[in-house]
Amino acid sequence: MPVTYEEVTKPIALDETLQRTNQILERGLERIAEELTDAADHAAYDAIFQSILDGSNTTSVFESWAPRAVAAMVQGENRYDILERFFSMLAHTGQHKTYTLRYYDDAVSGATEMTPMDDLAAMAAPAQLCTEATVAVQDWADEDPMTWYVRANALSLQDGTMNVIAIEGIDNAFDISGELAPVYTFSLALWIHTSNDGEYNYKSWRTTRAGGFRPYAGDVAPDGTKRIMTWHPSFGGGLSSSGGLTSGAGKAPYNRASANTGLTKARITSLYEGLWCDCDSEWLLDMWQLRHWDLENSGIAEGCTNYNYQYVVALEEEDTKRVLLTEAQAANFLVGSSVMLGTHPEGTNTDRNTAANWDVCDNVRILAIDTVEIDGTTYGALNLDLEEGVDIPATGYVSTAPWYSGETEKLPDHKDGCPISLTSGKTPLRVAGVEVLDGAYAIGLDPLWNVTASENDDGSFDYEVFQCRDSENLAGSITENYESTGIKVNVPASTWNWIKRFVSNTLGVLMPEVFGGSSTTYFKSAFYRTGSAGVRAPWRFGALGSTTGAGLACAYGYYNPGTAGWHGRPRLSGSGKKRGEWTEAA
Repeated sequence: MPVTYEEVTKPIALDETLQRTNQILERGLERIAEELTDAADHAAYDAIFQSILDGSNTTSVFESWAPRAVAAMVQGENRYDILERFFSMLAHTGQHKTYTLRYYDDAVSGATEMTPMDDLAAMAAPAQLCTEATVAVQDWADEDPMTWYVRANALSLQDGTMNVIAIEGIDNAFDISGELAPVYTFSLALWIHTSNDGEYNYKSWRTTRAGGFRPYAGDVAPDGTKRIMTWHPSFGGGLSSSGGLTSGAGKAPYNRASANTGLTKARITSLYEGLWCDCDSEWLLDMWQLRHWDLENSGIAEGCTNYNYQYVVALEEEDTKRVLLTEAQAANFLVGSSVMLGTHPEGTNTDRNTAANWDVCDNVRILAIDTVEIDGTTYGALNLDLEEGVDIPATGYVSTAPWYSGETEKLPDHKDGCPISLTSGKTPLRVAGVEVLDGAYAIGLDPLWNVTASENDDGSFDYEVFQCRDSENLAGSITENYESTGIKVNVPASTWNWIKRFVSNTLGVLMPEVFGGSSTTYFKSAFYRTGSAGVRAPWRFGALGSTTGAGLACAYGYYNPGTAGWHGRPRLSGSGKKRGEWTEAA
């Protein structure tokens, strides 16, 4: 059963369990698994470890607590319940703290830096950002109740909970590839409060309820109660061996697929899976801010937004597993990244969506990059992960492609960052245990935008936001299961529109409202508007050639739910896939 708010906010070590606590302590923790037989024992057991948690030792306490808790599960209890119990303990650990960030109102300044206040001001610096070569240093964000997370294989259930099958670090069966079940990142569902005093905006978080605080929309269960924990897919969309959309490391990008096709694949994995939604995007942007004290990631940790190379091959070859380029061209590619290769006959355009630019092979990883000499000429050779050799004509054309998922597993520990370089724009980004900006937009179906030409007849378009709060009712059109949020925004006639402010709402909708920013001010991301009326599906974050327009706040509002492309990747959604409505009385 889900943990209730009342259970979270009362002390765990109640008088009625104190005697049990002492008895268990006397017998010793080494015998705990065989001693825990009922709920009273569990409460006493949790109280022991709750007393140890101090905000700096969360991982070690979890790794000591969880195996025994799993081994002692009583009838009807499951791993979802186990995670809820631990996050309930974490909520108690942080219950006396409030983390606040202050930043300028957009009418005052476009500065992107955020100032830590309240208990967050005690932190010496933002969370560490890493590359694979960085020496990791433990900081506050590694173990703090508000930022700690754990990953698990899990399947979505009809009641809005998850069938947690294996937990990382606890179950040997945990499968990072997502074959056992999609990999999700679980963390504490925080309470949030926002305000504005005319000059500054304030955003505050707590682990337990306080006056004026509310839950995130994606953390409200279908019955209207607040969830104890939140979860989000750890990786971009890829297909499992059974053909279902999954979240796992080492998967080829499931691109060239529309939102509609992605939904079909998601329902092979589970009938209750859904596609990436605004609740996921809102949460991820906020977690970036909480950890790194800046409105958005651009210019700090880019992700794969500037890895856009396309070349005619330097030499044709038959039955080969490599591509020959000039040395200078080959030096632009990264080992482990993905490419597509086409015959590219004379007169063919360079669009990666054109079949002739990927008809030799598509989404193939580079195993190594060498220099070779042939007939006195030195070439750079991209050695590809091909089972059989291919024929490459003189017109052959090679292009960078979205990354396989899991590249950020190279980062130390559970750190945020980008593997090769934070600012080069070549490799994906990990934030709060979620890998994004992998070279393809993340495609979803919640919300859908109904777009009409503005009555102003100025080339602008009006976007009306419709949401669907149940993954079973997602569709490629605005059906009766999609309800208008009442949010309507006029997007200017220019193609890319830099975002200054988002619509303030409690619905989990991330929709820009005021434009006119830049790549270095305000949210540093842009909204790409459509050129015609119709239903549009959000494409989020950016692609490998989006450059400065991309970022955690970016959205591409151009395509309908049936549009597929090399630069779009349907992705599973998190806890917001099945959500209810929150009221202050809940």
